[in-house]
This record gives sequence, C-alpha cells and structure tokens, in this order.
Amino acid sequence: ADVTYRGQTIDDIQISISAITIDGTGNVLGQSTATAYRSGSYLPYLGYIQLDTADVASMQSDGSLLGVLEHEIAHVLGFGVIWSNLGLLTGTNTSSPGFTGTNAVAEYNALFGASVSAVPVEADGGSGTRLSHWEETVFNNELMTGWYNSGQTNPISRITVASLADLGYTVNM
Repeated sequence: ADVTYRGQTIDDIQISISAITIDGTGNVLGQSTATAYRSGSYLPYLGYIQLDTADVASMQSDGSLLGVLEHEIAHVLGFGVIWSNLGLLTGTNTSSPGFTGTNAVAEYNALFGASVSAVPVEADGGSGTRLSHWEETVFNNELMTGWYNSGQTNPISRITVASLADLGYTVNM
C-alpha cells in the first residue's frame, strides 16, 4: 500500500544512496538497512545505502559497483533485515542458523537435492554480516553472501528471489 512520509506519497520504496567514510579501502564496501516499515507486513518503504568513499572509485573501475548496489538494495527491501520480525529465522544462538521461508527452502532443496527445513544463514562475521546473509561456505559467490567476490560473477540465485516472495513480495522466478 502507498505510504505518506513527510507529505510525500511513497508507492513502493524510497532509497537514499550516499557515500561516506566507513573503514578505508577494501573492507566494508557498503552498508544499508530499511528504516521505516508498513504496519502488518513489515515491508519497508524507506531505507538507505551508504557506500565507503574509499572504495567507490575501485568498484566503478572493476565493475563491481552495480553488484554491490544490488546486494544493498536487497537489504533495504528486507533481506536479512525483517527475517526475525516475520518469524523466518531459526537457530540464532547456534552455529547453524537458518531461514525458514517455504519458497526459499523449496528452491534450496531443489537446487542442492536436499531435504532441509531451513536455508543456511551466515553465523560468522560482525553485526552487519551475521544472521543477515546466506552462509558463505554453502553459497560461495552468490549475491547475498556477506562477502563480495571481486573479479567473479556474484549472481542472484532462485533461492534469494524466492526468499523475497517469503517476505511478501510478488516475484518472477
């Protein structure tokens, strides 16, 4: 549903993008989150992306800027951000947390020939990585792991697209 924010109608989502000093070259490339949510669905209508000024030029020159922005946009849409609010995160105090959205689990099981009840979620990394990305050792260079694989393709998987459906979005698989 449309939302009115500061006198402006937001029909989907409004994302502010800026470049700030975060931690210097080569570490955290960007950070993002949703900052305002629709009541009931928790679907965000407002959020921001901040890119590290020390990394922007190199991301532009090596072609990774678009992939990093796509990753951060997924977070603003709620990937890893609203999982707990929707009851879709399990095992948060264990070494094997998981995302329990039925669409993503079905895609995971189909892709990996598995029969699990949760998609593996990252248990390592800092507060910006842990419990808000797919498990790096399982997903490797997939777009929504916590570490960008420079010089490689970082594709979005059917599992990630299905997870957005689990959040309440209409998706095209």
